[in-house]
This record gives sequence, structure tokens and C-alpha cells, in this order.
Amino acid sequence: MTAIVGTLNRRGVAFAADSAATYTTNETRKITNNTNKLFELSKKHPVGIAIYNNLDFYGVPWEVIIKTYRDSYLKDNSFPKLSQYINSFLKYVKEVVLPQIPVTDQKGALAFIIQKLKNESVDTAKNRLGEKGADINSQNIFAEIIPFLSKLSKDYTKHNRTSVLKNYKKNQLIEYAGDIIDNLLSDILQDQACPQNFKQIFIDALFNIIIADTPVYLSQTGLVFWGYGEEELFPSYYQYEVTLAMDGLIKYVKLDKYEVSNDNYACVVPFAQTDVANTVVRGIDQKLRDAINLNLKNAFNDFRNSVVNVLRTSGAPAEILTALNNLNTNEQADFFIRDTNNFISQNYTNKLLDTVAFLSKEDLADMAESLVRMTCLKRHITTDEESVGGPVDVAVITKGDGFVWIKRKNYFPAELNHHYFERQ
Repeated sequence: MTAIVGTLNRRGVAFAADSAATYTTNETRKITNNTNKLFELSKKHPVGIAIYNNLDFYGVPWEVIIKTYRDSYLKDNSFPKLSQYINSFLKYVKEVVLPQIPVTDQKGALAFIIQKLKNESVDTAKNRLGEKGADINSQNIFAEIIPFLSKLSKDYTKHNRTSVLKNYKKNQLIEYAGDIIDNLLSDILQDQACPQNFKQIFIDALFNIIIADTPVYLSQTGLVFWGYGEEELFPSYYQYEVTLAMDGLIKYVKLDKYEVSNDNYACVVPFAQTDVANTVVRGIDQKLRDAINLNLKNAFNDFRNSVVNVLRTSGAPAEILTALNNLNTNEQADFFIRDTNNFISQNYTNKLLDTVAFLSKEDLADMAESLVRMTCLKRHITTDEESVGGPVDVAVITKGDGFVWIKRKNYFPAELNHHYFERQ
């Protein structure tokens, strides 16, 4: 896992990242503390990239992809906007890297998604039958699977399509992966109780999952691009996640962006493991905030139900009971949540950002590094897995000075490798 923090204002942008990486082999988890997650995207221009989560792209390390793009593809070229660097990089991954990845590996990832969807459908059906006390037989299982897949398909159609697959058609998926689908569903399709339309319903759900702008089943790689285009006076960052390669396409989704301006003057943003940084910046971890909000809504709802039960026992008129039952308790809870969020913004986030807006580039770097180190400390002194750790790399990008390393680990002694630094 990873902790990465970026701090931005009108003077520049600093990023810090830990060095921990978690590898899983044969159900064994191994944590190492020597992974690089910050890189120069250009040797000549003020652009950087950070990576988190899956550090490989179908077996090819993202570090290799980034450095070959930088040194052999981009070279001395530059772009007016940071977004154009991103488009160029993703085009390189699609047109240069993807063709070198065996099709069997790409289809293997798709087969993993199909198998996961199949397992989830069957397991959900069996669990629902168990809750009902019904017999777990083929007839009943299919009676549960069909509505489950139909609902799943409907739910994912509510998501936006990822832009890369905007024009991708269902028949293209069938042509590309029809043999995989038939093979993995063979046991189900051969069941005498299997409805004739089962395969079509399954493919509908699979297709809508794949084209949705959200990762499902597969681990994803986070890519954070940061710095300046040639025509940009202030820095920005763009956050993407890459999840799947198939049929000559790469599925990626833009999750977030922030462009510094005279109106948007500062930002502190964590990636991957965000709990500690969010606690400092926003006064509360987002997971804790979500849990409080959910518990609050449940408490309001339970209180209303308790009042209705007491009044019913006391013989209250039906009109009063109906009015109370129709009371929207979520709306009342939302008023409380809105006021609490306003309080957090005014007394925590805004005050901090007002200060960050005037920090020097040195202070931006110190802040980013400190938030990563605090995450490391929390993982170390609690029962959580120490999935954040090792040396912290820190880099700053400014318009005038470009990409500057503040702290950077090397896997070799600097005094023995003068030729390396001369090449740089």
C-alpha cells in the first residue's frame, strides 16, 4: 500500500511518497520498503508523476513504462497544458506498451472478472435462499441469480461510461471474449434448469460493469500527474486510475483534478491511504465521517419508530401515526450533517488552506513529508499492518526551477556512481 501527499499553491507543488509496497504470492503477503513512487515525467520540463496501488501493468513495471516514455518517446518535447502530457503518456501506453503484452495475459484479466461475477452471482443466490430457508437447488438458484444480474446491470448503467469505452459495443465484447464466457459458464449453461436467456443477461451485466467509470474486481493503478504545461503559470494535478486492458483498449478513469489559480489558491491532497492526512486537513477521517453520518440517520429513523410505537400503544389517532411515519428523518439528519460540514470547513479546512496558500516551496515539501511520516507512525504504533513505511521521497516542481528532488533514495552508493549523475 501507499501514502502519497501533494501540497500546491501559487508558488509551486510538492509531493511526498513512502517506499512501502505489498506483494501477494500464494496467499502470502510480503511488505518491502524500497519502492519508488515519484518520477520525473520529463527531463526538461516541470512535470512529474506519482503511482500507487498496483505497481505493474500486466507484468510490466510502471517505473519502466514511465522512464521509457520520458527518455525514448517524449524526449525534449513539451506541451502547452499539463493535460496534454497526460494524453501523450496514455497514448504511449496504448500504442507502444499494450501491443507488447501477450493477448493471453489481457484475456486472463478479463477471465478473472467473468469468474468473479459468476462466483458473486451464485454465492449471492445461495445466501438469499439460506436467509429464506428455501431449498438450495438449481431451480431456486436461477430464480435468484436472474434478478440479481438484472439489478446489477441496471445499477451500473447509472454510472457514466468511461470515455475510452464510450463507443465500445456489446457485440465487440462477445467477439473478443465469447470463447472465454462460454468456457467459464459451461457448467451453468449445461444445467437443465438454466433459463434460455441466462447467458444474455450475464453478458449484459458484464458489459455494463466493464464500460462503467468505476473499477470492479481488478486492482487498479493510480496515476497522479502534477506540474505545469508550457503556457500555465500555476501548477495543477490530475488523478487517474487504470484498471483493464482489452481488445486493444485501456480502461482508465479521471478521478480528480485541481488547478491552482487566483481563486483556487491552495490544496492539500492525499492519495491511497488518506486517513491521517484527512484528519489533519479536515479535522476528521472521511471513513469516520461517513460512519457518523450513517449512524446519525439510523438513530433519527429508530427514534421516529420508537415514538410511533409508544403512541400506538397509548391509543393515539391513526392520523398522527401516519403523519409521523411519513416524516422524512433523513432530511432532518441532512440538516445536521450540512451544518457540521460547514463547521469543519470554516474551522479546520479553510484556516489551514489560508496558511498553505502562502507557504514557501520548502514549507510545502516539509508539510507533504510530515503528513506521510505521520501515516507511517500511525501504522507503526497501532495494530494495523505496516503498509506505509520506509524512506520518504520528496520532490518540488516550480515554474522557474522545474523538477527538484528534496529527498530521494538511491539503490546504489552515490560516490561509486558519478557516471550516473553525469548522464542525468
